[in-house]
Amino acid sequence: MTAFVLLWAGYALILVFIAKYSRSHDALLPGKVGVAVQALAYVATYISAVALVGFGGLCYLFGLQMLLVAAGNVWFGTWFVYRYLAWPTRLWQRKLDARTPAELLAKAYKAPFLQTFIGAISVVLLVVYGSAVFKGAAVMVAGVIPISVNAALALLVAVVGLSVIWGGLRGVLYTEALQGLIMIVGIGALLVALFHAVGGPAEGLRRLAALPPTEGADNGFLALSSGAGGLNIVFLAVVTSVGIWAQPQLIQRHFALRSQEETRKAAPLAMLALSVVVGGAYFASALSRVMLGDGITDPDTVLPILVHRLLPAAGQQLFALAIVSASLSTASALLHIASGSLGRDVLKRELHGWPWRITVIFCALGSGLFALKSSSIIAVICATSWTLLACAIMAPYLWLLAFGPKAGPAAATASSLSGFIGSIAWYALGYASTSMSITGIAAPGIIGAVHPIVPGVLVSAAAFVLCARRAEAGAAVKHAA
Repeated sequence: MTAFVLLWAGYALILVFIAKYSRSHDALLPGKVGVAVQALAYVATYISAVALVGFGGLCYLFGLQMLLVAAGNVWFGTWFVYRYLAWPTRLWQRKLDARTPAELLAKAYKAPFLQTFIGAISVVLLVVYGSAVFKGAAVMVAGVIPISVNAALALLVAVVGLSVIWGGLRGVLYTEALQGLIMIVGIGALLVALFHAVGGPAEGLRRLAALPPTEGADNGFLALSSGAGGLNIVFLAVVTSVGIWAQPQLIQRHFALRSQEETRKAAPLAMLALSVVVGGAYFASALSRVMLGDGITDPDTVLPILVHRLLPAAGQQLFALAIVSASLSTASALLHIASGSLGRDVLKRELHGWPWRITVIFCALGSGLFALKSSSIIAVICATSWTLLACAIMAPYLWLLAFGPKAGPAAATASSLSGFIGSIAWYALGYASTSMSITGIAAPGIIGAVHPIVPGVLVSAAAFVLCARRAEAGAAVKHAA
């Protein structure tokens, strides 16, 4: 046990050391960062323990149809982003000298309110989302070394806070790259052990296909479910693969790119790493049903049980390190962008020296205090943060990259507000999974299974187009007069 404690202590010290000695002068911009570091940092920011452990448990329930989510993450969440979004974002960021995604949109559309609004919702949603990530990592650490969950939570918040304070964005990218590499090794070790246990991937698939259908996999464990079940998988893929286009913590990763050639090099590396981490974890979790049977009622325990059965003590520590790395890499990104948004977007302060340190400490303490609670409201906010941010940012962001900022401030502001409010309204009034517990009403039939990201983005896009056309008509009348 002493050796394992030293392992975890060494891991924490390495993270702080890397952050301190890879920092840049500007805490919100990265300076020079290598292609491999960018690719691994993108994957580490993208994937948290929520995806690996939580979605892994869903693979036990639903089977290989969950690989649709992994495929969406690789192709839409990574290839499409690097092919069409990353470099144009970098060009606009360079042209406008923006430090945060909210500032990028506000400067582009000449809409100061947009910076404050997007910055404010980013702070709230990402700090609370980060609290869930910290809590999951603390539970994992407390399970493998002899300390309490609260003590582990305090240590993890301190380590991540110091890394963000000392390293800024460049330090965060380097620590995330190391964590991404650890995730690949940990998932790889689990896959090798699982394939050996089930007689290889082909034999594992044969045995999985022979299992009878269940409610979660009503067409068997190798096919997409019919009805609302299959639709939920599709929407989960959309939220995690398309909704991430407009996540501030991932948009800011594009600020590190130096050339379009660098973008093309980073894409296949990120896709490969993501395929191993997400595809490997989901595939292993789906095959776990062959080994574990159908008696597990809590899906969050599937991966831990599988790891405990398949790996020796050292391997279990390695996998725990991978899961904690997934959590802390995401937490670092969330804390960095939340701190930047609070300081630069909301408070309008230049973040150097003590103003930066105080802002990070405030956001870190906020995440830590939220993590001590177990409120259902916090759980709902964590589960919906990606959707709410996507609905507020997606339309003006994609329009900027595709057509430029000619639509003007009214269109961008109306689009952001209507998307954010529209998605909340659908959560409360239309989406059966949440609205029945909030208001007791829902949209009828299959419409009630439509995820809020769809109406939210559609309302946002419609508001953008209507306001843009109205502005064009007004400009035409003024020009004619």
